[in-house]
Amino acid sequence: MTTEYTPMKSAAKSRVWWLGAVLTLENLAAVLHQSSRVYLYQQTLCLNYYKAHDPTQIDRTSQIPELLCKIPQVQSPLAITDGIDSFLSCIPVCRTNVYNYISGIYALATVSGSAIGSLLLSRHVYILNALSILCYIFTASVAATIPAACGRELEAIDESQSVLLAADPTYSPRSSLDRTAKSNRHSLVYSFLNSWKSSYLSIITLFNVPNPTFTVLLLFVINYFAVRVEVLLPQYTSLTLHWPLSTVNSVLALKALASALALFTLPSLRRRYLESRMSTEQVDLFITQMSLLANAIGMVCLGFSAPAAFFILALCLYTSGVGLADSLTSYGTSTLPAAEQIGDLYVRQGLISTLASMAGAPVWSGFFSLVLKNGTLPLGSPFWTSALLFGAGASGVALLNRRI
Repeated sequence: MTTEYTPMKSAAKSRVWWLGAVLTLENLAAVLHQSSRVYLYQQTLCLNYYKAHDPTQIDRTSQIPELLCKIPQVQSPLAITDGIDSFLSCIPVCRTNVYNYISGIYALATVSGSAIGSLLLSRHVYILNALSILCYIFTASVAATIPAACGRELEAIDESQSVLLAADPTYSPRSSLDRTAKSNRHSLVYSFLNSWKSSYLSIITLFNVPNPTFTVLLLFVINYFAVRVEVLLPQYTSLTLHWPLSTVNSVLALKALASALALFTLPSLRRRYLESRMSTEQVDLFITQMSLLANAIGMVCLGFSAPAAFFILALCLYTSGVGLADSLTSYGTSTLPAAEQIGDLYVRQGLISTLASMAGAPVWSGFFSLVLKNGTLPLGSPFWTSALLFGAGASGVALLNRRI
């Protein structure tokens, strides 16, 4: 049997391609930026410290060996600086939950960005920054060229409006073209303004929803806040394993690769082994709970000062828990009360992601800075705290399971 090709399917396919391209390019630019920022902040703080305390350590190029920068007097303010940078990067946020195969391509951009960063960081850090800027510019260019009608069924719209247009005494083909052109020019601006307006209005009633939607939103808060501990990974890995940041970026590329592989294989595992044994809601909660448990166990292991092989295995275990966002969203939409709209759930989820990310980065960085200053607290304390949050989230999923 042949599948009929329709404009609607073509529009949906076009929408997926545009979305995948923009997200992938944006993520590549972000990872290239993240690959260099910790190194540059560390060099700046280290240079200022040794200028005041031991200028003999500064070479003719105003560079300081990275090993000399691994001291609390440099690393503690570095944690604060990195947290502020991460907080600011969350303000103009433009994120979305996407299907697994788009997420897989998105994660592959992380692999590429981390690999390029590890190659260029030690010797060509400014070229790395230039690549990041170029990727951001290219991302903005691609986003700006998305057709205003992408994903809309124009023929159906034209047919439904034909009677109204014919009854309009001011209607003419020329005026119709002018109105269409004007609409296309302003559609992107209108979409952004309307999105921001809906978001800010939704803050007032963010958690004013019945169960199980309330519990779903609470789980999103826990996850998005706990996962922001990743802002510490480059600095923490460098301190724990005594590696330069260029080597750390290679390990983070491996982490991104493990995440991409998990995203690509998860849909197949779901269809072949889970959906035949459980209902859709049970499958969603099972994947969500397994993701949280993988995150929690991985975080506990990362908190210990262990050999490099154990650390990398713990990192891969942590990053394999990538199925929460899509599965929990699927469960949330399928169990919405009759009075709630699916669009409202997505708006609330986006707000929670933004607000939790903005709060999480400075909180985890401040915690890590306090650990470095204190000297008695274990270096992995922030990661163990994050593991407790993931564990609490897994307990929340268990409560949702009881409702089925």
